[in-house]
Amino acid sequence: MDNKSTIQELKKGAQSWNKWRKSVPVGKLNLDGIELNDVDLDNVDLSKVSMRNAVISHCRFRYADFISADLEGSLLQNNDFSHAKLIATRLTHCDLSGSKLLHTNMLTAITKNTKLENIDFSGLDISGLTLSDVSLAGSNLSGQKLARVDFSNSNLTAVNFENADLTNVVVSGADLTRANFKGAILKGVVAKAAKMTGLDLQGFDLTKADFTDADLQNCDLREVNFTKAKLASADITGSKLWNLATNGWVIANIVCDHAYWDKAGNEKTIYRTHEFERIFGESITIELRYPYRLADHELATLPIFIEHLAAVNWGIILRLKSISDVAGGALVKFVVEEVGGHNPTRLKAQLQDEADRIQLAQLALRTDSQLHLQLRERIASIREELWPRLLELAADHEKDQVRNLTIVFMDLKGFSKWRDDELSEKLSLFRGLVKPILNKWSGNYPNMEGDSLRVTFTNATAGLSCACMIRNVLMAAGFELRVGVELGEVLVVRNEVTEIPDLEGVAVSMAARLEAAADVGEILVSHRVRHYAERSNLFEFIPRHVPLKKSIGTMIEGDHVDCFAVIPVKNLQEVLV
Repeated sequence: MDNKSTIQELKKGAQSWNKWRKSVPVGKLNLDGIELNDVDLDNVDLSKVSMRNAVISHCRFRYADFISADLEGSLLQNNDFSHAKLIATRLTHCDLSGSKLLHTNMLTAITKNTKLENIDFSGLDISGLTLSDVSLAGSNLSGQKLARVDFSNSNLTAVNFENADLTNVVVSGADLTRANFKGAILKGVVAKAAKMTGLDLQGFDLTKADFTDADLQNCDLREVNFTKAKLASADITGSKLWNLATNGWVIANIVCDHAYWDKAGNEKTIYRTHEFERIFGESITIELRYPYRLADHELATLPIFIEHLAAVNWGIILRLKSISDVAGGALVKFVVEEVGGHNPTRLKAQLQDEADRIQLAQLALRTDSQLHLQLRERIASIREELWPRLLELAADHEKDQVRNLTIVFMDLKGFSKWRDDELSEKLSLFRGLVKPILNKWSGNYPNMEGDSLRVTFTNATAGLSCACMIRNVLMAAGFELRVGVELGEVLVVRNEVTEIPDLEGVAVSMAARLEAAADVGEILVSHRVRHYAERSNLFEFIPRHVPLKKSIGTMIEGDHVDCFAVIPVKNLQEVLV
């Protein structure tokens, strides 16, 4: 059938067309490339018609029949398809943006790479459509039942998902910028490599959701349930993270330059590379399975096993977590309590590979009875020989290692005014009072120069508890003092003069700056210290805005820094950390 004459027949209107087409064999109607504008074709029968690459706009196709029609590549913007039948219609690479689809039947329609932008889908069930690689930008999908629907690689910018059921929905690779999820269900969402910048997800249950490689920058994630969620390699920089549930979450290689942990989302906490993962990631666990049982020589060499792993990956703290019977043998677990300056994800792989290698040596002894006997006889001497070597190795590697520590910096006021005859007595009293307190709270790297004290802790609550106790005891003894506390990465270096470990880093300097800015009898702490210590409910934190008395980093003398004065609310003598 000639294309031009077919087009002329259609332009006569639906009634004439429907009567005429009954005389034409099925499959012979060709309207490819047709151009229509502002034409009334309600009730028209275009089933099985080829209309590829057509340009149709502002036309009315209400109650029209497009069953099995081929409209591939057509521009179909701003048309009215209300109550039309688009069943099995080929809409690949079409643009239906702005069209009305009220009660339209699109069952099994082919919509790959189709534009469905700025459309109100109210009253239309689209869950059966192919919605990957489409554009729904600006469309209304409120109240839709979209559980398990695949929106992979689709443009979902500014889509209204209000009150929609998106349980286990797949939006991997999709652009969800400015999408509205108010009242929606997002549990189990799969959003790998999705662009979700700036979304409001406050209070959502995202249990077992997968945000691997997703862009979650500047999102509101307050009170989100991330239990067993995957955020590996995701970027959450600038997001609000107050009151998260994070049990079992996976954050390997997560990116976070800064975040906001306070309820209002105003207090900025800055993180260095991999620091967020080191602080908030689940502890690294290394597992080894032993067939049948754990032999005596294998049990005896576990301490050496641990020391070897720690020496190979210097800066980590590794301990034996458990030995348990499992089907077919024994299971040994090691846990890493401190990752030092390592990338946690890479560290886990390196530790597991090295542990597997050493285990093979252990298992080889099971079949070598002579060597096994020699090992049992000499295990004590081997340990005595190995231990000094490990300590020597430790000394060689300790310098230039990065650790995450809480630093307490304290200084006595009036030291320069003490008379010569009372100086020695007061300093002796000062050190005598401080020493048992440091022992109680397990202070590390203590350094007391004159009237000052610098000491570190692996636990922020312990560090702040120690600082409060020192302040209380020294003030009761008549001393006046100021205290600053910071938490961050600290570089462990070897002092070439004293030949003992020393500390460097911005966190050390900031603790000193906070001490200098404090009033007499005051303890000033950073946002980061407050964040980790406030969970213990031992302290009250009072906001302070103080000027720096010495420059640090990009901040110059006179710049103001936000920090907190600390007041203990419980008797620290009764607290065990």
